[in-house]
Amino acid sequence: LGMHGNAYLPPPATGIVFTDVPATLFGAAWIEQFTLEGITSGCGGGLYCPDRNVTRAQMAIFLLRGKYGSAYVPPAGKGIFTDVPPGSAAIDWVEQFVNEGIASGCGTGIYCPEREVTRAEMAVFLEKTFTLR
Repeated sequence: LGMHGNAYLPPPATGIVFTDVPATLFGAAWIEQFTLEGITSGCGGGLYCPDRNVTRAQMAIFLLRGKYGSAYVPPAGKGIFTDVPPGSAAIDWVEQFVNEGIASGCGTGIYCPEREVTRAEMAVFLEKTFTLR
């Protein structure tokens, strides 16, 4: 909603984007639009994995792509968290997410990239990313 405004509704789902997302699945239209806009490509093998939870690292990527578009490339990370060291797949995204003040670490010098995001945390991250007030 944030990037399109709070009245936005995606077009109806086709059910052909992911083999595990039929058009009748709750959220299918949103999932397909998420993919069309380049925010995600699913979880591999033509699947979206709608029942899986999202990690803090994945969430940083989703929200920054949602904010800036699919072509956005964050600045190179420097290794500010011991659990997201240089060479980590999400280092640039995680550090930009933190640099923008959207998130912080989860302890002294760590980000907890594989920890799942709670609904409460997601509400805060969405508000800070898109300033939804």
